[in-house]
Formats: sequence, C-alpha cells, structure tokens
Amino acid sequence: MQRDGLRVIRCQCAHRATVLWVAIVAAALLSLVACRRGVPVLDTGPKPVQADGTISGTVRGPEGTSAVAGRTVEVINVATGERQQAVTNNAGGFTFKVKPGKYRVELALHQGERLVKSPGEIDVHRSDVDASADFVLGSSSIARPRYHAPRADDGLGAAIA
Repeated sequence: MQRDGLRVIRCQCAHRATVLWVAIVAAALLSLVACRRGVPVLDTGPKPVQADGTISGTVRGPEGTSAVAGRTVEVINVATGERQQAVTNNAGGFTFKVKPGKYRVELALHQGERLVKSPGEIDVHRSDVDASADFVLGSSSIARPRYHAPRADDGLGAAIA
C-alpha cells in the first residue's frame, strides 16, 4: 500500500510541475507575440497629474539672525495677477501652494523698515519646491537733525533780566 500512496504523491508532483512549465511557456509566448505586433508590454498611457509647486521661505530680522513672526507675505502670479496671502509662523516661515508660472513674493513692511534681502521673481514648475524665498529686514536710515545742546551764550549777548 505504501507503494501506491508513493505513486500518487509522485504523480501529483509531476502534474504540478507540468502545469507550472506550461504557464511559464504560455507567458513567454504571449509577451513575444505582444512585442512582435507592436503592442508595448508596459502601460504608456497618460500618467497621473503631478502636484502643483510650492514657494516657501522665512522672514528674518536685521542681519538674518532673528525670526519675525506674524508678518503678512503675499505671492502674486505675474501673468494672471492672482494673489495669495499668508502670515509667518513663530519661526518666521511661510508656505504657498501655487500652479506653475512666474511669481513675485512681497512682504508688508512696517514704518522704518527696509528690505536687505528679497527673493524677487520665482519661476515655478510642476512639483517644484522653492525654499529660497527668504526676506531679511533692516531699519531705514533716516536723517535726523542732531540735538542742539543749549549754550550759555548763543552769540546774541547776555540774557535780559
């Protein structure tokens, strides 16, 4: 009886091996026929739409040392005039998701401030991340009259008593 059982196991193993080889040969023939007819094996159909670009940066105080939080930054699409605004976070950072195109990045200045560094125009392509839109603030140089110290004698003579 053991021989009959052994034959059944050998027969089943041989049958599985035959089925596997037939499947491999069929797949190889199918790919060969597909290549000969000019049908590509890989899908060359339309790809999923890529993500829009990102403009990000920071606003820093004089000499680029301290972060400036709570400042309004605006990006303007040069072609369409479309505007987006954001407020800087505690680290002075801001981020915008934008469609591909040319953008101008602007910062609202307070009285007595000037820009030491600004990013200018940025050209954004699909899936671009531009992290160099940084601003550095400085204080304006305002010409102020010097304080005139009072003199005992202002050149007009002695005071009238």
